[in-house]
Amino acid sequence: MNQSQFGSTAATKSVKDLLSKIHDASQRKDSVYEQAAYYFSGAEQQDIDLLQEQAATLQRRLDDANKGARTKLETALLEVKKQLKEKKQQQQDNRINRVRQLKQLARLLLTLITGDTVQETRQLSARALGTIQLLSSTRGRHIAVVNQRHKHAYKAILSIRLLDQLLTDKLIKNRYVLNKFHDSEKATVAGETGYSPFLEEVQLPLICALLLQDIGLQHPQAQHILRGEAGDLDEYRTLPPTDRQQLLTISYEQSQLYLKEGLGLDNYAGNSKAERDLFQYMEQDKQNFISHLLKSAIQPEEGIGNLLKIPQVYVSVVLPSKANYQYEQLPKVSALLKAGVGKGWYPAAIVDSLLKITGYFPQGYGITYIPKDSDKQDLDRYEYAIVNGLYPLEPEQPICRTVTRNLTYNTFGINVVVSVENNLYFQSAQQKLEKMSEERLKEILSKLVSNLEERTTMDLIPKCWHPDEFFTFLKNQNLWNRVDTVRN
Repeated sequence: MNQSQFGSTAATKSVKDLLSKIHDASQRKDSVYEQAAYYFSGAEQQDIDLLQEQAATLQRRLDDANKGARTKLETALLEVKKQLKEKKQQQQDNRINRVRQLKQLARLLLTLITGDTVQETRQLSARALGTIQLLSSTRGRHIAVVNQRHKHAYKAILSIRLLDQLLTDKLIKNRYVLNKFHDSEKATVAGETGYSPFLEEVQLPLICALLLQDIGLQHPQAQHILRGEAGDLDEYRTLPPTDRQQLLTISYEQSQLYLKEGLGLDNYAGNSKAERDLFQYMEQDKQNFISHLLKSAIQPEEGIGNLLKIPQVYVSVVLPSKANYQYEQLPKVSALLKAGVGKGWYPAAIVDSLLKITGYFPQGYGITYIPKDSDKQDLDRYEYAIVNGLYPLEPEQPICRTVTRNLTYNTFGINVVVSVENNLYFQSAQQKLEKMSEERLKEILSKLVSNLEERTTMDLIPKCWHPDEFFTFLKNQNLWNRVDTVRN
């Protein structure tokens, strides 16, 4: 490849910023997950408890003091009470900041994946999911760390699109969700576009629930299980069943506590008592809905908790945080979900709805395929493409952007629907190339892969390719602009 310019398009930068605000490891420690870790550490409350203890001690001494010692004790007590008041106010300010930051991030995420038309919304959602996948490591030592930080946004995006699909498929039975949805439809018909109950009271709280689903893992008790007493264990290792169950219990309980106490309700800004009462009622209503979603996700059966559970299962495969990561296995997520249906773990109808959206190949996945000529005859080579479209007509035939043409990297590719018989992920397509000479296969590989070390470890007929390095170049990031789509 002969590319030179690193950087990010505006769209890529928006996704990067979103990811860093949700879960990061920064000096400022201002991401949602870093702030939760600080809250769980108890440092704020410890300072308050210490000042309260000092105030109580000074009050006791003051009660027993003679007249000569009272002035000095009263001054000390007043100073401690002042510090206590300031600490409590700071604690309250920090809580409100956390609430508003989460709400702002939920709105930002929804804006990133919402267009003026259904088609544009699907395109923006594909771009966001694909960008997250392409920004995530597929090789090296940091796969688990990066994927763990990226999966929250990925789940939330997938859940929002799943909610749309379940409404279309008439699979939502929850009265709260349906009422808000119908209220928004009525408002739209009436031309009332100022406030959407469905957006404000269902979609945004749903995103908050997805972002908070794993927040309890930041609690010291959970970290003790993950990292060990000395903090030297690999937190991404496979845990014994008893430890895993204990971890899940702690994570759920602490996520719920964080929702109610670490976040709580936002404050009303204004002078109207009626508006304040309505604001507080709606804030409590939304918090109750988030809490219900978190609880329902544990054993969702056919219910609303599947909006958290099914995307969580999906993302555990496409952005895994375990040591046994194998990139070529990502498309097996569909088979895993279907196997779960067969075992009674997941509802068949909801899994079918999800696969209508995603197909079998995740967004951003590197496809290797045999192209056809103008007469629809197979050519004597394979080329590279990247999955860039949701809602494929057939789940096993991904919508992709071509990346190479005539074994040369091409910034201006077209969209192609890759058939099973020409997708090298499938054995039937691989068999076509097995008749080709080893020299020709090595020649193809040498033109597509510049890294000699990587080339020597790759299969001559690769099931897929790793596009994350390709995506680091600025001019290669416009994979979702509208172009013609052809069938291959």
